[in-house]
Amino acid sequence: MKELWIVAEEAARRVAAAKATLAFAVAFALLSLAVSYFGLAGYHASGFQGFGRVATSLFNLVVYLVPLTALILGTAEITGRREALALVLAQPVRRAEVLLGSYLGVAGALTAALVIGLGGSGLVIAFQTTSASVTPYLVLLGLSVLLLLAFLAVAYFLGVLLLDRLRSMAAAILVWFACVVGYDLALIGLTSVLRGVSLKTILIPAILLNPVDISRVLVTLASGRGALFGPAGATLVETFGRSGGAVVAAAALLFQIALPLTLAVKVFQRRDL
Repeated sequence: MKELWIVAEEAARRVAAAKATLAFAVAFALLSLAVSYFGLAGYHASGFQGFGRVATSLFNLVVYLVPLTALILGTAEITGRREALALVLAQPVRRAEVLLGSYLGVAGALTAALVIGLGGSGLVIAFQTTSASVTPYLVLLGLSVLLLLAFLAVAYFLGVLLLDRLRSMAAAILVWFACVVGYDLALIGLTSVLRGVSLKTILIPAILLNPVDISRVLVTLASGRGALFGPAGATLVETFGRSGGAVVAAAALLFQIALPLTLAVKVFQRRDL
């Protein structure tokens, strides 16, 4: 266990010192401030908005940037440092500890950058408006972290499975596109084809299978904007608007972190670096 934390500490320090991590934090700080200040530009108005509107608008950016960043940096951490990993594995340390330590270190550094970026801008918004409706923003922050952890776990699995940097990056981009864009299009097509089937029968399991959709639904409901889902809104509010539904959704997100990470460890234990 001691070796795991040594690896995690080294990875966290290295990733935290990288310029890409700093850019990650600054980008989210600037994006959240821009969304808050310029969100009413279409209505010929400007000024900081409250947290409810900001959370919903900002998540549309988070859902694209966070998974893509996690996938790219995660695959690069494995495939771009094969020689360093081979050197570490030559020491009396278990492979599972090396991989999990690396994951925890990278996850810790990126999570800190994300929290600093969104949290710092959240403090500015609170001073400029009010903290009365801060709950949606906190939900956004928590779900952004879970999204980061889920897609970073997928990235580690792709990295140890393929080992080649170019193929891993290509697979990561395909996963990102499938989860963020293609999944919803496929779901719309499926509900159109299966019109005789209950909407709840199709929609709820489909949402629970995709961390992006789970996060999108929870942020929107936390902002009190369930009507944005149209006819499906009543079904989603009924299922996820209650504490039991939220717990199921959170459990599904945690499972989507644990599963690819477990598979990555199993593959890594058999890989010859």
